[in-house]
Amino acid sequence: METISQQVIWANTFACVAEQGSFTRAAEILGCSKSYASKQVSQLENLLKVALFFRSTRKLNLTEAGKVYLAHCLSWQAQVSAAQQAVLALREEVAGLLRITVPTSFGGVFMSQILMALREQYPRLEVELDVSREPRDLEADGYDLAVRSGYLGHERLVSKPLVSVQICLVASPACIAGLPELVSPSDLLAWPCLANFHFRDPCHWVFNRGKELHAVDIKAELRISDYGLLRNLALDGAGAVCLPYYLIAGDLASGQLQQLLPKFSLPAQSLYLVYPQRLPQPAKLRVLIDFLSDWFANNELAKA
Repeated sequence: METISQQVIWANTFACVAEQGSFTRAAEILGCSKSYASKQVSQLENLLKVALFFRSTRKLNLTEAGKVYLAHCLSWQAQVSAAQQAVLALREEVAGLLRITVPTSFGGVFMSQILMALREQYPRLEVELDVSREPRDLEADGYDLAVRSGYLGHERLVSKPLVSVQICLVASPACIAGLPELVSPSDLLAWPCLANFHFRDPCHWVFNRGKELHAVDIKAELRISDYGLLRNLALDGAGAVCLPYYLIAGDLASGQLQQLLPKFSLPAQSLYLVYPQRLPQPAKLRVLIDFLSDWFANNELAKA
């Protein structure tokens, strides 16, 4: 029974021969004789019970089995190289420029505290922060990381859950005073409502009460793609609106806004850290991902 270490040596010799297209050149690179390199490949072929090369006096070509085996060898070599780089990266100093993009309302509420805490812990980091309603193309625009709402199933991007944000239905006391009492979501049909058309089906609101779902298609004469402006309109008495708790916690505490239909809940909004796949990840990106995950795990406003 051949050991794994012997098979790895044979596979490495085979990959070198395949890449060089010659036993002679491969032997020179490996520092062994041509006959020894040939013997190792023959031992590998005996183990696999297939021919890996079509051998002739003039040319060396891979068989179909050889092509398949080489692809796996190259993948293995890439993983070993990535593992080595990842270990070396542990010794890297956390420094350099990080380019981050986040949604407008999220950035306005959280990013000041986050940036100050990040700079205190990693003083040699530089941050370029894009605060925008429009999602950026991380790869084309050169961003290291984004905060996005909703999972992205992009094959070249990694999505990591960050926090689940409570969504509240609110209105100002002045608005509430002049309108019919709300007992169930269907009563919203008689109310002026504000919708965020940044999201799909912005006028289709779904509430939960226990195991029951209550859906209503509200009438929204004002449809705006910015949470901050929607909040201001709600404060001015323009109507009922669904807003993230982190944005209106102070307004609820002061009484400037009041929660509507408190016995009914709206689906939480999931926020994700999104970043391009890289092997290995730069040390500055690894620490940012860990820092943000820990920060939100310990922030009461974000978890409410």
